[in-house]
Amino acid sequence: MVALVTIGDVRDRLRIDAPDDDFDVQAMTEQASDIVVDYLKRPDHTWTPETAPPRIKAAILLVIGRLYMDREGQLEGGILSETVKALVHRDRDPAIA
Repeated sequence: MVALVTIGDVRDRLRIDAPDDDFDVQAMTEQASDIVVDYLKRPDHTWTPETAPPRIKAAILLVIGRLYMDREGQLEGGILSETVKALVHRDRDPAIA
């Protein structure tokens, strides 16, 4: 999975100055991109960090924030908050029964 936001975007959002956490930040960036794309049910998207819609990038950054702040998985509500779901709802491929 190609990360849909850059390390620089993430470092700015999380206010990380030192590159000490770059390995973890890179991993979380890829994980969050995968989590959001999976929720959208769009594994065949053609987005890049330059072409991903701003709302998708915003959702990914919010997920990264949760992953970074809650490394033990203790927050209620899971990784995909209602805010993230609301941001990307119109891009989600509806399931057909």
